[in-house]
Amino acid sequence: MTIIRRRHPRLDTKEILRLIRTELVPRSHTVREGDPYVLRELPKRLRRGHTLVAARSKLSSPLGFIHYHLLGDQLFLDMLAVQPRYQGRSLGKRLMLRAEQEGMSHGCVFARLFVDDDNDKAHSFYDRLGYQTMRHHADFRCYELYKQLVP
Repeated sequence: MTIIRRRHPRLDTKEILRLIRTELVPRSHTVREGDPYVLRELPKRLRRGHTLVAARSKLSSPLGFIHYHLLGDQLFLDMLAVQPRYQGRSLGKRLMLRAEQEGMSHGCVFARLFVDDDNDKAHSFYDRLGYQTMRHHADFRCYELYKQLVP
């Protein structure tokens, strides 16, 4: 059994940063692995916006996380990662749905995110959650996806 809870900075940050370095950075076309600037900026990035984690309990280490921003009527989904051994257990879906609920409760009417253009698994995941491809950004080698949250 897992719960979705808000990030505890002292408890969760180390594992979230590890997940970013191992699960997100290697798939990114805009970030080089081991880039000292990016690694230094990640904790600052987490302090901006909101982060939810999937964990076994209130005090256990994250199994996955989602980081997002509330920007007026827009929910911007910044980062999502789940430990590989816990993928396929609906944790990513639960994190996404909870972030969408949070967005709607703050007046967001649509959600937006970017996915690397060669990450077919993630693109398919977002498609199943109702996200539609808006455009391809060739310079960044990613797709911009969109979902209407409120009819």
